[in-house]
Amino acid sequence: MTLTFVRHAESLANAAGIIDTEVPGPGLSEKGWAQADAVAPVLAGMGFDGVYVSSMLRTQQTAQPMLALLPGSSYQILPGLREISAGIFEGASEDEGLGRLGYALAPVTWMLGARFLPVPGGEDGNAFDARVDDAVRQIADNGDENAVAFAHGATIMFWVMMNVDNPDLGLMLRHQLDNTESVVIDGSPEEGWTLVSWAGQQVSADPSLATKLLVNVRDLVVAPQTALYNIGKAFQSGDFEALVRAVRDGVVEVTRAVVNFIPDTVRDIVDEFRPADDTADAAVTQRVAATVAPQQGAEATEPERITVADTSEEAPAPSKGRADARRDGATDEDDAAEVADDAVEAVEGDAEDVKEDAKESDEASDAGTATDAGAEDSGTAADDSRDADRESSKPAAA
Repeated sequence: MTLTFVRHAESLANAAGIIDTEVPGPGLSEKGWAQADAVAPVLAGMGFDGVYVSSMLRTQQTAQPMLALLPGSSYQILPGLREISAGIFEGASEDEGLGRLGYALAPVTWMLGARFLPVPGGEDGNAFDARVDDAVRQIADNGDENAVAFAHGATIMFWVMMNVDNPDLGLMLRHQLDNTESVVIDGSPEEGWTLVSWAGQQVSADPSLATKLLVNVRDLVVAPQTALYNIGKAFQSGDFEALVRAVRDGVVEVTRAVVNFIPDTVRDIVDEFRPADDTADAAVTQRVAATVAPQQGAEATEPERITVADTSEEAPAPSKGRADARRDGATDEDDAAEVADDAVEAVEGDAEDVKEDAKESDEASDAGTATDAGAEDSGTAADDSRDADRESSKPAAA
């Protein structure tokens, strides 16, 4: 599914330069109506199959000019798309002073994984993420493939950066969303999300190693926070079955996050330093699972490898050091690829050893069972023979 978030046009609160997050909030300013009219034809031509707005008036008014160009269309209100609660900063200046800094401070930490921190007097990152997740899941459950959601600047920016697999925090700091600008993501609630574009700027689906490692750490530390939040909500509801489900699901998610962290991190590091032209090799994790056949065809090329002499009849040759490898034309990337291949072979060898041990154990168990059964049959036959001898030795009846 492709989901396009559109920030609302200028509201009366924006025009006054104040933070206003209360529902339903003020409507659009005169400039805001002009902005909504200007962006309407562009949005109407994007083929959206679902239109969604928050419970705040300014998003609904921003969508109206677009809907006017699409006869028979309407929007669905999703309260979860509303703006992040400003708490004690409600009504403060959004351009300067303590209000601007204080309101954004907690959401910035949410992007880094510290979702337990709340906006003073407002919601924390777990509550915020849960309500937006619910709204997005409703959109996905409706079956839309190309939906648009009119929402709010902070809600869009922070939720996207908290959830996509390729967040660009620097991009958000350099370019905060202006009125009527959009963010596009691809994916699903089950498979995760990829950031496609930010205010018209395309974003690479393959982030840097630093970003990948940040996402791995983020997912690891977020899992227990989400689990505790869900358990707390279930406990407050008084529903025992819901509490049991929350505990069970929490244990599963935390375990999954811990188990995935190390292999995901190792894979990301190995992929980063694997030679770019090593196209004949699959990723390490894929090679552990299956053997990939060499590419066929006239244009196929086999990456250069360091050959090892046959040691079946000769003494092992001394291994080359890094300096010797470089003299032969090898590079650090070749060394990294060789190390990765050795690691894979070691894992495959261990896996085969485990399989052989299991096979031998099963064969031994089967043999033992067969021996016991044979002994039991022999004993039964001997007993039957003794009984027959006793019967034959008895005197005949008169």
